[in-house]
Amino acid sequence: MRNAFDLSGRRILITGAAAGIGAATARVCASLGAEMTLVDIDGGGEGTAHAIRQTGGLATSEVADVSQRAEVERIANQVGAIDGLVLNAAVCPWDEDWNAPDWDASFERVTKVNVLGPIHAARAFMPGMIARRKGAIVLVGSLAGRMGGLIAGPHYVASKGAVHALVKWLARQAAPYGVLVNGVAPASVETPMMQGRQVDLTRVPLGRKAAPEEIAWPIAFLCSDAASYVCGAILDVNGGVHMT
Repeated sequence: MRNAFDLSGRRILITGAAAGIGAATARVCASLGAEMTLVDIDGGGEGTAHAIRQTGGLATSEVADVSQRAEVERIANQVGAIDGLVLNAAVCPWDEDWNAPDWDASFERVTKVNVLGPIHAARAFMPGMIARRKGAIVLVGSLAGRMGGLIAGPHYVASKGAVHALVKWLARQAAPYGVLVNGVAPASVETPMMQGRQVDLTRVPLGRKAAPEEIAWPIAFLCSDAASYVCGAILDVNGGVHMT
């Protein structure tokens, strides 16, 4: 029997792949045999792609702002058919005063990247998966979208709640064609986004933040045949903060 976790022969694209969860997921999926395409706004994904190639894996990088539909469609045209799509790109401003004069602009930016970005990518890549009747899409949500998070602001919380709802909507559209859409909801993770941010770890039953790889492995699972009957689910990977 073929190992159901094996990703050999799969082409997987990850957004927000320069560091943190995105980079860790790229390394994990590549170690399972996948050919990786890493997308990031500033070209930072090339460092991860280079490291994967150095270890004998297959990886390329692309530059795109996922909040811009034309840029996402350009990448889709360049890359062609993919088997897995991991929608990880996100921003989390720490401007906590929602009464500040410029907060509305921050809200709009968060929404464009965190919500409209995944919509752009789904519109660009899901039709091809549907036509081939196979594929896996994983959206990276957040504990914040589950129960308000630990330290996130209302714009980030609202955006991740929208991501979780989008998982359900996309899953219903894609499932009849054999395409699986799921999500993960991490809590605080040791990433550049969280650098310097204090979290009350007494609220985390495991007593620590997650390592990026601890989110990457569940994502890789959702990209694999091991998750062939998982549809519309959001996996809580949060150290026990929120239990369903």
